[in-house]
Amino acid sequence: MSRKLLDKNFCVLPWTGFELEPDGTVKNCIIAKDKIGDIHKNDIESILHSEKNQNIKGQMLNKQYPTSCSGCYFQEKDRATSFDSISSRLYYAKEIGTSVDNTLLDDGNGFDLRHVDLRWNNKCNQACVYCGPRYSSKWAQELKVKQEVEKENVEKVKQYIFKNIKKLKNVYLAGGEPLLMNQNKEFLTLLLEHNPDVHLRVNTNLSSTKTGVFQLLCKFKNVHWTVSVDSMGKEYEYIRHHGSWEEFLKNLKHIQTLDHKVSFNMLFFILNYKSVFDCVDYLKSIGFHDNSFIIGPLYKPEYLNIRHLPDNIKQEVVNILEERIGKNTGFYLQNSLENCLKYLTQSNFHANIDTVRHSIQKLDKRRNLNSREIFPKLYREVLQ
Repeated sequence: MSRKLLDKNFCVLPWTGFELEPDGTVKNCIIAKDKIGDIHKNDIESILHSEKNQNIKGQMLNKQYPTSCSGCYFQEKDRATSFDSISSRLYYAKEIGTSVDNTLLDDGNGFDLRHVDLRWNNKCNQACVYCGPRYSSKWAQELKVKQEVEKENVEKVKQYIFKNIKKLKNVYLAGGEPLLMNQNKEFLTLLLEHNPDVHLRVNTNLSSTKTGVFQLLCKFKNVHWTVSVDSMGKEYEYIRHHGSWEEFLKNLKHIQTLDHKVSFNMLFFILNYKSVFDCVDYLKSIGFHDNSFIIGPLYKPEYLNIRHLPDNIKQEVVNILEERIGKNTGFYLQNSLENCLKYLTQSNFHANIDTVRHSIQKLDKRRNLNSREIFPKLYREVLQ
């Protein structure tokens, strides 16, 4: 491993990978603040060798901290504000750093593909309360928002990736819902033929296993399923609009039979301020261990922020978190609980229950739902 990877300002991704957004935006990674290009304006190779990417690499080589990468730097300094227990910078140093020639990382103009984070489009069969049309076609339909993507430009990105498919060490598939995307079917077919040992991570709502993409993923050895879930039963179906809790459980049992890693990405917000812990307990009861869970506070939309809770209810949640932290759970769950506690008790937030109530009622009206029936405790303890 290059000694540069030990520097606290250095990240391997500007030299080795990229993230593609549903609208064609290209960034070094999902949490990067600035885009380095747009596939509808320039081809992918030009973007990866662009002045913007060269500047980021130049700053890192000069021991500086690029502002675009401040998310990782801040996360490593203060983990309580982070959804992940390890920053992207550190994760990719471990995952792909050892596969990179040292001379590449000395070259501010160099690039050699090792990682892709692909969100081909916003195709999704759910409209989660905290999402929006950028990442969900169901949301786009609901709000009557059109997102035009020029297929020819996406095709060029595909061809660039396919040309370098044997070099890939780490692939992240997200969306939208990656199990529904035809591009992933074509991509995985080639990967299986030319690079079957690649490390695959799939961020999924696990709403459907009856797809060609799912069947292909089952044939790989190194798959990490990161499953999005925040609550159970009717709450699950309200939060993940168009989702089915029964179908989710059936699909979850399916992937439990595979020799793959499974973990859960769970958001902590005002609709599941207590039920998220019940969800963790249930999933543990059906065979998942403490290190299967990463829970992080939801920041946007602001009306769902957990810190809108009134002080007395907030204290009840603090007590729950402190009790669970005291049980010395596995690292990821323990770290998540500590982060949630620290975030919940920060004071720099202007709570406004009226805004919460109005926004939820507005959502109910548009979707013809009744949150009062689904979240009686929320209305009794918080919204009154």
